[in-house]
Amino acid sequence: MSATDILIRSHSNLHDMDTKILSGLIKIKDLRKFLKTLNNISSANNITIQALDADKIAGERHVRFAVKKATDAMKAHTNVANDFGVEIMRYAAGERQIEKAFSIGLHEGENRVVFVLVGEEQSLSLSSNALLEIIDEKPLIDYSPSKRESIISQFNITESEIKAVGEGKISDLVIERVALVDVLK
Repeated sequence: MSATDILIRSHSNLHDMDTKILSGLIKIKDLRKFLKTLNNISSANNITIQALDADKIAGERHVRFAVKKATDAMKAHTNVANDFGVEIMRYAAGERQIEKAFSIGLHEGENRVVFVLVGEEQSLSLSSNALLEIIDEKPLIDYSPSKRESIISQFNITESEIKAVGEGKISDLVIERVALVDVLK
């Protein structure tokens, strides 16, 4: 059975899946090797793992909304990406185009990372334990002013929008961008 077969099988049961979110610090020496490690953990436990740049995540609500939008797209067969993890990334990045969505991914060097795990509860637990061996777990998912510039750049949020809704509503503007992914083509 290939990884694609596993992915497709898990898509047919998306309504039975749970989501777990981990965040922390990691130093990536070789991005390809790191992604292969994630793929091995994912395949071994029959789950989806998507790694995202924590500095471009506006909170847990942002991640959970992106997972819901990706799940709905897969169920309705309106997905753009064939890979569920990439579809999650696409929504989390607020991008219709897959290539642009990679802007919210990881890079070689120091990374503040958010891992999104989707699968059955027991498999999520096993995968979480494996990920905790390679990251220094820290609560990095919540929006903070230190993320402001990365987030407004990623989501093309203007200063006039921020003035209109207030600084405390930047996370809401991000959710709006995620919601609009399917509308703005």
